[in-house]
Amino acid sequence: MQIKKRGGAKRTIVLTVLVLILSHSVLAQSDGAQKPVQKMSLQEALNITKKASFEVRMAEADMQKVRSQYRQTNATFLPQISIEATGVSTNDPLNVFGFRLKQEGVTTADFNPARLNDPDAYSNFITKFQAQQPLFNADAIFQRRAVKKQLEAAKEQLQGTIEYVRYQVKDTYYQLRLMDSKLQVITKSLEIAHENARQAKDYQEQGMITRADYLAAKVRMLELQSEQSKVKNQLQAVQDHLRYLLNIDEDVTIIATDSLQVHPVVSNDNINYQSSTNSRLDAMEYRISAAREMVRSSKFNFMPSVNLFGSYEFNDDVLLGTQGESYMVGATLTWDLFSGFKNVGKVMESRAELRKAELAYESQQFKNEIEIKQARRSLDQAQEQLTFAKAAVEQSAEDYRIRKNRFEQGMEKTTDLLRAEAQLLESKMQRLNALYQYNLSLATLELLLEQEISY
Repeated sequence: MQIKKRGGAKRTIVLTVLVLILSHSVLAQSDGAQKPVQKMSLQEALNITKKASFEVRMAEADMQKVRSQYRQTNATFLPQISIEATGVSTNDPLNVFGFRLKQEGVTTADFNPARLNDPDAYSNFITKFQAQQPLFNADAIFQRRAVKKQLEAAKEQLQGTIEYVRYQVKDTYYQLRLMDSKLQVITKSLEIAHENARQAKDYQEQGMITRADYLAAKVRMLELQSEQSKVKNQLQAVQDHLRYLLNIDEDVTIIATDSLQVHPVVSNDNINYQSSTNSRLDAMEYRISAAREMVRSSKFNFMPSVNLFGSYEFNDDVLLGTQGESYMVGATLTWDLFSGFKNVGKVMESRAELRKAELAYESQQFKNEIEIKQARRSLDQAQEQLTFAKAAVEQSAEDYRIRKNRFEQGMEKTTDLLRAEAQLLESKMQRLNALYQYNLSLATLELLLEQEISY
């Protein structure tokens, strides 16, 4: 029996060692499977934005598209040159004689009536060089100017997109810092709640408090655990959104290194809110200019256009042959005297587009002024809220400290202690929210003005 026990003991030791080895292996694998961490300051995030953001790259593509359209308008002044090779075979009497003539191969025998009336099949290969030179096309000139203005508008739109994406990154970065700070505060409160629950259990076992008081402390601990889980989910959602804005692989965990803080703001006397503008408004101004050019272009559709043309060709019985040289040069004057009110309709349409662009600009300018005033008021309100929140945190912390001491001495109810702890947590959360709102209002104002107003 003793031998069996020794054998069983050995097997137990072996199994224990195997379990420890497997546990260490699993832990090593889980550690290796942790997501990579990337610490990032706000400025580093903003630097990534310009190159990585999907919205910025799409705006760049839009600008390149308009740039290519502007390059196409070079055809208003530059010649068009082409080469063309054509091969035909026919027994049509007129064409056969003409091809022979073009090939400079007509002989006396070709005037035989029988041969003229009923020729054999004949082949001709034409190699032609053609050139067209625009000379005067007033409508195309104004269209080119319009596209030039549209290109400037696209550039301003790109800059506006960059500024807006930077604003989105700032907002998300601040949210990331807010959620991280909230998680730290809740975790600290949860530690306090654990300690309160432990003390409440001891007091309940000693008969100093009722079971209901102990259960209240336990419920408060569970409530904070639920709140902690909620904030973790929010933190993960913010992480995902920031990775999307920066186009970073989804397996990377971003750690914000810059904290939420109050920045000194430039005095209102140094900021001209009335004449403020931004890239979006500038882009709309360029679109108005483009619409004006299109009105002029539609009006000049009533004017004639003059173009030069020329060609040089070879006619031969073999492909790309150089027999039978000839050339032709000339000029074309085109004047549409009446097109069924088509040109009149274009003028009306372009004027309507101009009016629409002007109204859109006036609307956006008015809206921009209102948004600037709202952002300024939000910034002032956030500063006041920060002052209030700071005082509230100090008062709640002192109240909790007093009630905690009285509770430990058995002179305070559990519910009053829990209420004081909840009030302290709420005050800290309000301060964090006010700090986030301050930074967001500042970023909003800088976006609308497109200038730094903090130092």
